Amino acid sequence: MGWILLGESKDQFTDKLNGFIYELFVIEEFRGYGISKRLMKTAIDHLKQDGYSEVRLSAFAGNKAIKLYEKMGFNVRTVTMSLPL
Repeated sequence: MGWILLGESKDQFTDKLNGFIYELFVIEEFRGYGISKRLMKTAIDHLKQDGYSEVRLSAFAGNKAIKLYEKMGFNVRTVTMSLPL
């Protein structure tokens, strides 16, 4: 139905290690059934049990999943900008 890929990342400013959700995907036919939320909760619990005090993720602007992340308590921490040449 879907998957989530998690691991750790190092903060570029402090070198602190954090839990990191690298990828979240639910197959289109299974979307809308709360699978993303269950995958996220399981991943967060797993990272907490591994001793991380913070979990981070990245999302492209306009990604529909951002609403889910915000509902789960995630906040914007950094903004990456680009200039097409």
